[in-house]
Amino acid sequence: MNSNDLAQWLLWNAGPCIRFRTLVEILHEQDVSLVSQALQELLVSPEVVEWTSRLNPQFDINSIHSGKPNAFENVIGKLVQLGVRAGLQPFDNKTLPFRVWLSENVEVYPETPHAVFLRTIIAAFLAFAGYDSISPVMAQMTKRLQALYLFAKDPDFASVFVDKSETNGFPEGSENHQLVNPELYQDQQFMLPWIHDIRGLSSCIDILSKQSYVSKTEKIVEMILTSEYQSLPSSYGLAKYGKRYYVLGWAVHLPGYSAKPEGRSFANLLLTLEVMGKFPVARKNPWFVNSIEYLESFRTEYGTYIFPFSWLPEKQTGYWVGGLRMGYDERKSYPKAIECESTFRMLKIKQIAGGT
Repeated sequence: MNSNDLAQWLLWNAGPCIRFRTLVEILHEQDVSLVSQALQELLVSPEVVEWTSRLNPQFDINSIHSGKPNAFENVIGKLVQLGVRAGLQPFDNKTLPFRVWLSENVEVYPETPHAVFLRTIIAAFLAFAGYDSISPVMAQMTKRLQALYLFAKDPDFASVFVDKSETNGFPEGSENHQLVNPELYQDQQFMLPWIHDIRGLSSCIDILSKQSYVSKTEKIVEMILTSEYQSLPSSYGLAKYGKRYYVLGWAVHLPGYSAKPEGRSFANLLLTLEVMGKFPVARKNPWFVNSIEYLESFRTEYGTYIFPFSWLPEKQTGYWVGGLRMGYDERKSYPKAIECESTFRMLKIKQIAGGT
């Protein structure tokens, strides 16, 4: 089956979330009544109703960034995965407090720990949800673009860490973390990319299309694709704000960079390919090409795809961005749920890999 045949197969076999996304994103259906009906089925689906109810305007760190099922980044990530986007009135109402909060905070000097990190998460996931053109989102993402470019234009990986012995009051139990060079996070503008940065940048149409931005994102993505960057710790290390140390965290590690990913790493690969595939320089890289080839090994004799069930986890707790919330429609209700999920994800990744 070709891509169009697979899309039609999904319309017959998948639940409302995958059906809606297939109609709108894969087939680009122009029949308004058909799309409207699919949208209504999406909005009343149990998964969308449940996850929408979890989106509440709280702005402490655990409410924005944690493995909790009602943490902002998990809720937005999941809802976009299910097919919910900017422009749908119930969703717009729910995201309004976060857009207002970002507008009020994006230019404020970061006096509390993680302030820039949290602004970046909110901006990145709002962009991912389709709010990329609003001014506070673009302001935060361009700030991050400028900060990342400062290091990526001429990366010096030997300067990333400093000797622990040169500091006083280093916390106990920190043996597994290195100390990040303070020059890399002045005013919390950390010069190395978080995975949230890349998701946000890849979701901003202006950043993907305007040459002044494109040239800088290319440098950043080129750096991420190097073995030197991939060798950095996934948590980066510790930064000192005031008298305390905090883990910077969330490097852009590429699953499958050195070995074929399995288990949770496989789920993370699917998410990462969708993000990195937005950048032409990444699509040409052997890591990306080999990853697509690896995914093709899961093609069935009928042309659909079936990834291992345990490699597409749907956990009660855990980070969406880490690949722990991979489900779409309620799996027990659809006998071919995993085949539908696998096939849809593959169609999307191949669509992105084609530059569309």
